[in-house]
Amino acid sequence: MFTPDKMERVHVLFSEKDEDTVAEGVVRMGSLQVIDSADIGDWAANLGTPAVVSESADMRIRRERIEALIENLNLKQDLDGVKPYEGPWSELDTRIVEIEEILNREVSRRDGFEAEISRMIDLKTRVAEIPEIGLPLEGPESVSYLLVETGRVMNESLDTLRARLKPLLHVLSPMGVFGGWTRVLLLALRTDEEVVRSVLKEVGFIPLEIGEEPVEVSEETLRGLDEKIGELKERLGESERKFERMGRDEGAFLLGAMARIRRDLLIQKIKGFFRKTERTCLLSGWIPAESREAFVREMRRLTRDRCIVERIPAEKVAAVREGKVQVPVRLKNPPFFRPFELITSAYGMPSYRTIDPTPVLGISFLLMFGMMFGDVGHGLVLAIIGMLMGLKTKRSMQKSTGLLLFYAGCASIVFGILFGSLFGLEHILPAVWLRPMERITTLFRIAIYFGIGMITVAIAINIINGIRRRDFWGVIFDKAGLLAAIVYWCSIVLVTRMLTSPSDSGGRAHPAWMLVLLVAVILLFLREPIVHLVQRKRRLFPEGVATGVMGGIVELLEIFLGFLANTVSFIRVAAFGLAHAGLFMAIFALSDAVRGMAGGIVSGLVLVFGNILIIGLEGLVVTIQAVRLEFYEFFGRFFESGSEGYQPMRV
Repeated sequence: MFTPDKMERVHVLFSEKDEDTVAEGVVRMGSLQVIDSADIGDWAANLGTPAVVSESADMRIRRERIEALIENLNLKQDLDGVKPYEGPWSELDTRIVEIEEILNREVSRRDGFEAEISRMIDLKTRVAEIPEIGLPLEGPESVSYLLVETGRVMNESLDTLRARLKPLLHVLSPMGVFGGWTRVLLLALRTDEEVVRSVLKEVGFIPLEIGEEPVEVSEETLRGLDEKIGELKERLGESERKFERMGRDEGAFLLGAMARIRRDLLIQKIKGFFRKTERTCLLSGWIPAESREAFVREMRRLTRDRCIVERIPAEKVAAVREGKVQVPVRLKNPPFFRPFELITSAYGMPSYRTIDPTPVLGISFLLMFGMMFGDVGHGLVLAIIGMLMGLKTKRSMQKSTGLLLFYAGCASIVFGILFGSLFGLEHILPAVWLRPMERITTLFRIAIYFGIGMITVAIAINIINGIRRRDFWGVIFDKAGLLAAIVYWCSIVLVTRMLTSPSDSGGRAHPAWMLVLLVAVILLFLREPIVHLVQRKRRLFPEGVATGVMGGIVELLEIFLGFLANTVSFIRVAAFGLAHAGLFMAIFALSDAVRGMAGGIVSGLVLVFGNILIIGLEGLVVTIQAVRLEFYEFFGRFFESGSEGYQPMRV
């Protein structure tokens, strides 16, 4: 905690005969971030490199086919813990072909069902547009998109007619039987007219002129359409369930095949980093100190002790000390603070040799969020949503986001108890601490004190970072260094004494504080000539005395104004806390104004949707403000980025 995980640089020299074995072992362990040896030492630049092997055409086609199957079966491409397929490629390809054939048949059936349902719904819509049921059709022009045929067909030919029309989208409605004939109403799409007339001619259909007798679209006809649509939807559901069964049955194989392909591609990528001589290979990389022993043992086992392993802590690597090489960073925090690493990494990855501010960020973020969004009811809603998000996903980022929301909700609950607020109602719970609208001055004062504390912690971290980097001049003269801290705190003490001293004393400050402040200001003003003097340079002001004096004045103004702006900026914590309470007052006032409408239902809806609006909109705004204060007022004083996150080679 407070510092990134310790890293070590590793060199492994081994025989070229073990090249594939070593590369595969690196992927399997998944703990080494592989690098080019020449990035750390110039001595390795003269060593040879293997020819870069790109993905073969066969492998690319195989990968694309597997990816398509995984996508069509709605499988999640999460390969954590998936065991790679180890069988021969020929068997894998045969299995893929079999799955594709089955899947293509099911896809064709599913698409056919969907298309037929769509056509059937379209036909029902068009039939329903015919004038009121029971009224005669005036002529074909009234339903130009439909082919309407009425007539009679012999009873024994009715089944034949139904069979011939089955492939077409149609409605065949019997309207009565007399003698050996059945009168029918046929509705079909105009686009199928040629086929329909051919079938009617085949079964001996005798048309009935529209004007002879009324033609009716019965309720039974529409019910028949609904039954057909329902039957098609059931068959579509069966097809979808078959897809799900295929996903369960074939998912392990497909994901294992994808893991195998990615592993082999990664092995080729790792081999591209090797530096080579005539008979040996050199592997280099970064590894966490806690994983080095297991890595060394595995390398010795894979090469049968025919390897040389060199391990050097990152702090002792010359290129790292000179700032030429950045060490990959793996943040190491207790489980409670790990979700806050999302916020830290959003700003940047802290340098390997600096303090990890995640724990401080976590505590301060919750304090600010709780003070700005203090309400038991709203906090409970956020906590429940966050808990559900964390429980329903296995993805680390989504789980961390859910935990952040859960923590924020708990902070709101705590401050809601302190403020005595439950969904904005302040007469149900007692205020353990204070009510924001009744103690406005106190709330603003606390926000300022909190800001002073945050800036002081930022200065302390910056000084510690300077000591760790051995930048002693920066420790003393930096804008967030030791002298700047003295200026900041002396100014705070002097201003506080002037504001709180009795009026008859005139707000006089203590001479000792004035003297310390004056000395610190003078030293900061003369920083450039002092450094040059200690370094024994000939000219104390290389760009001239006037330029040096103006630079010193500007530097002092920047320090004073920067501290003032950063401190005052924390007033927004109190301001948003008051805004939260003010929004409740507005919602309650609007609810009271419409209390008599619709028997009080409108008033209740205003309260419900008002609370939803506050939770959604203000919750987002408060989060943005808290993150802004962390990034600009806190991180801006000390944060040194430039390093990349630790990315080991693994599937």
